[in-house]
Amino acid sequence: MVVTVLVVMSGLGITEFRIIEPVTFGLLDRATAFRMHFALWLPFVALLIAHTVLTVRPKRRRPPASPDDDPDD
Repeated sequence: MVVTVLVVMSGLGITEFRIIEPVTFGLLDRATAFRMHFALWLPFVALLIAHTVLTVRPKRRRPPASPDDDPDD
């Protein structure tokens, strides 16, 4: 979630730098936003793929434990 917010903010910092620069108190100017956006691209895509794979794959369910399998006996 944090990476997504940073990618969006840096993308806006490139296209709407006159708005984003004052909002970030000058911390995110156009050049910094471009560098940050470029650096976050690969981690963003990797996390997006991992999230998609982990949520789409079928979940394995354990069979319910039978009363005969009680190890305390």
